[in-house]
Amino acid sequence: MYGESVSPLMMLLPMVIYPLASALILGFIIFKLEQAGKTQAVYLLAPALIWFAWLTAFQGIHTRWSFPPAQAMDWLALMPLVPALAIRVPHHIRMAGFGVALVLSFAVVAQPIVGRMSIIDLISHTIGGLLVGGIAIMASDRQSNSFRFPVSLITMMALSAVVIGISSSLSLAQMVGGLCASLGGIWLLARVITFQERTLFAITQGAVAVWLMVLAYAHYYADVSIWALLLLALPILIKWPRQSSDTQPWWKALSTTLMLSLLPGLLALWLVWPAQSLF
Repeated sequence: MYGESVSPLMMLLPMVIYPLASALILGFIIFKLEQAGKTQAVYLLAPALIWFAWLTAFQGIHTRWSFPPAQAMDWLALMPLVPALAIRVPHHIRMAGFGVALVLSFAVVAQPIVGRMSIIDLISHTIGGLLVGGIAIMASDRQSNSFRFPVSLITMMALSAVVIGISSSLSLAQMVGGLCASLGGIWLLARVITFQERTLFAITQGAVAVWLMVLAYAHYYADVSIWALLLLALPILIKWPRQSSDTQPWWKALSTTLMLSLLPGLLALWLVWPAQSLF
């Protein structure tokens, strides 16, 4: 109703508090499994962990979602799990496997749109999706710095939430914020307790999978500029130096990472900035 106000706490609960708390709890479970020698279980669960944490944000933001799914937004809650799990396909087919999983998963989300596409459009969009997914997973596989890579992705996601919120959809912006809080919680936990490096990389790659699905939804359903979204994801191509050879103090490495990850996002923000005042 008009005139009603929502308290900041009610906005922060689903977007920050719930996913952050879920990520910390699930991260601690992963840590205990690693300590118990359950490396195979951790290997399978790590990419999906971020999806579980993000789902707590999703259900708090999209409160009317139903199961079985009835609308595109309902499917969006479930389908990111598929590309997140596809990160576990063998390395020599991971680029193709992840791309196919991403495209097919989003095709389920975008059923109404897919049904209206011409054959030419369908083929071109499929090829574009395969390329974006394959390049993203290949770039993340090249990473060797478990400190800077998650920070870079968190920065990209935070800026994408601002861009999506200004450009079109506040609820989608909140969902990206929830994903950002989830990965941020895991990254902070890794500063306190010791994860295996491959576990933190796998969790970060799971965040990439979920993020790409939300960005695709923002473009196809909320009309956010594809060029702005591609600019936001551009820093994922940066290969951060290995921690062992990174002689910079942690604060300097952090500030450099933030600056390099912010620049394309600020350009994306300029692309979508409204010509007239929002007020």
